[in-house]
Amino acid sequence: MQQTKSAGYLVKTFLKHNVIFTEGSRGEHAFVLTQGRVEISGMVSGRKKVFAVLKPISIFGEMALFLDNQQRTATAMALEDCKVVVINKYDLDQFIASSPPIVATLMNVLVHRLKTATQKALLCPNVPLGICRILDLFALNGVMDLVYEPAIRHMSDVFVATPAQIETYLSNLEAKKLLSVEEREGGTRHIVLKQAKFMESVLKQMREDE
Repeated sequence: MQQTKSAGYLVKTFLKHNVIFTEGSRGEHAFVLTQGRVEISGMVSGRKKVFAVLKPISIFGEMALFLDNQQRTATAMALEDCKVVVINKYDLDQFIASSPPIVATLMNVLVHRLKTATQKALLCPNVPLGICRILDLFALNGVMDLVYEPAIRHMSDVFVATPAQIETYLSNLEAKKLLSVEEREGGTRHIVLKQAKFMESVLKQMREDE
């Protein structure tokens, strides 16, 4: 592994088949992939499951910037020679500190809410409810439109589930008209939330289904 500095950030080079981080290890950095391909995988029911294969420009391991003592929920391995930009909590804190007061306040609020929502999601007895909590966080902050592929990838990482499982849960929510999956110009798919009070709508729907 080689490392250099670029614009004040640490840039690392991982050779093919090198492990960038392992499932269960403590996460202290996020990574921006600028060159090469990275496999994100984890152990599910005792077997290795590949959650995603990342290409530039992609960010991974980002939950380490937001959650205290967060353990990695997946393993990242270079499928070919890769270059990544390393981002740590200090970089994030410096960015927030140097931002205009209103932006810094907004960032701090969003980070706090993300911590709370993700911690609750990880404690959820089932994945579908955890997904609903994450979507509710976005809706509460006025974010009603999510790019499909990154959203699927991040939720599969958080819940250590396969992308197919996450897609099945989202399809159930779409069938209940709580969200829709739309294809935009250029072939990009988006998840569009239909209710501003998303979690409230989910609970109401659950009561009606009983």
